[in-house]
Amino acid sequence: MLAARFMDVGDLRLIEEDVPKPGPGEILIKVKAAGVCGTDAHIIKGESSSTPPVILGHEYAGEVVEIGEGVTSFKVNDRVCVDPNIFCHTCYYCHNGNIHLCLNLTALGVDIDGGFAEYSVVPAAQAHLLPPGISYAAGAFVEPVACCLRGLEQAQIRPGDEVAILGGGPIGLILLQLARAAGGRVTVSEPIQAKWDLAKELGAERTVLPEELPVDAFDVVIEAAGVKAAIEQSITIARRGASVVWFGVSPQGMRAEIEPHEVYRKELRIAGSFINPFTNSRAVKLVGSGAVRVEPLISHRFPLKDIHEALAVHSSGKANKVMIISD
Repeated sequence: MLAARFMDVGDLRLIEEDVPKPGPGEILIKVKAAGVCGTDAHIIKGESSSTPPVILGHEYAGEVVEIGEGVTSFKVNDRVCVDPNIFCHTCYYCHNGNIHLCLNLTALGVDIDGGFAEYSVVPAAQAHLLPPGISYAAGAFVEPVACCLRGLEQAQIRPGDEVAILGGGPIGLILLQLARAAGGRVTVSEPIQAKWDLAKELGAERTVLPEELPVDAFDVVIEAAGVKAAIEQSITIARRGASVVWFGVSPQGMRAEIEPHEVYRKELRIAGSFINPFTNSRAVKLVGSGAVRVEPLISHRFPLKDIHEALAVHSSGKANKVMIISD
């Protein structure tokens, strides 16, 4: 099989490998769609942790082609999506209900071979059946939608709240839809104006350039770009008593300049949002029902053999979701 294996910083190789065999409690899936995520780019650049050598790709869906010993919850030909995050269930955080903060967290496509390959072995516990009628490409969105659901929980949006989402990429547009469903009036800040039409189609009240965002104007601010300027701006545009969520994945080591007195004076609630604790099943329902529209977010499709071109398009900033699609 063909696989994109991350070897070291700046070194992602397309390699022909044997098709893996599922062990006890595992299934083998033929990968049909895998999304390119900012985390993949960060890993390749050495800006996010990983365990190489490893096949990247943590947003993916496919068809079950082989069942490992003891698996009774799936059968061959089932269509599934993957929750990549695997918890130890024994550490302090797992025992206290915060599994996503697990001290021994590992993830498919980060530490364990993932979805940028023709086939992938997946623990059966990490797979979810796709609803009838949903495409594999939509199924690959379940993981990012699940993460966005966590972000929405952290944001604590109330009906009627003025919400600013900083970043109009695929994550920003998923958060837009969820914020609208929660009753928020959403402004999307995005420097690339070609992305504005889709944001408006998906429910944005306003689309603006970052420099056009008003100061002290929003009840909830969600930073969805992972860039220094947006993180700093999230504080200045928040109203007194606002919630601020830093959702975007920033490169490790990046620093932002924040004036603590502003946080104090405004009594801001600042929260991070990390992966998808107990949100994956809800994400399957939202994507499957069309309550969250994901197909319009796909701007580019590539075969696996063109993974380097796909990553270049993703990193250009001009794309929405870049998807690796198999025949």
